[in-house]
Amino acid sequence: KMHESWTTCPRVTNFDDADVTALEDIRQRSKEEYKASGLRLTTMPFLVKAIAMALKAHPVINASVDLEQGQSIYKDYVNVGIAVDTERGLVVPSIRNADELTIPEIARQLGKLTDDVRSNNFSVADLKGGSFTISNLGAIGGTYSTPIINTPETAILLVGRSRKLPVVVEDDKIEVRLMMPLSLSYDHRLIDGGAAARFLNEVIGYLEAPSRLLLAL
Repeated sequence: KMHESWTTCPRVTNFDDADVTALEDIRQRSKEEYKASGLRLTTMPFLVKAIAMALKAHPVINASVDLEQGQSIYKDYVNVGIAVDTERGLVVPSIRNADELTIPEIARQLGKLTDDVRSNNFSVADLKGGSFTISNLGAIGGTYSTPIINTPETAILLVGRSRKLPVVVEDDKIEVRLMMPLSLSYDHRLIDGGAAARFLNEVIGYLEAPSRLLLAL
């Protein structure tokens, strides 16, 4: 699959940062409540929801390319694949219909998927049907990278480790903000730079206003 992606998919990568200071504040204030329900609240459920909502608004990113038929296929569903680091290498199960799930529902599914994959308790069907992939480099370390698209999907987002940086805010003041590095690789046959930038801006907008994600249906 990696060779197929590298040799058939002309890839471009956009880099940007999201200010996740407010999101981290909500996560810290909520994690004990989630823990009491048996859930571990990380940043990932918010990211999955932000991407799912942005994919609904930007269908060109939620697509695939069928080389044999010479077709571009636009999906009417949002299945977000999560690249999980295991002893056998990266495995990418999908969260089905992620746009219809709440943050707690996504957190629960993420926990189960990760446990199942790392205990080798999954089937080939669990790895099929994704329409977009997230790779979480930040769980290990690092900031930006150029992820390989999980063909026949047309885009993948790599998330680096969030770090505190001096940022110019209102009235030219400098504040310390928690910034999340994002690297979006996309298939340039179908997605141009403008479409990719608009999609990434939408994802960042959700991450920087996390209350929108909590209220989203």
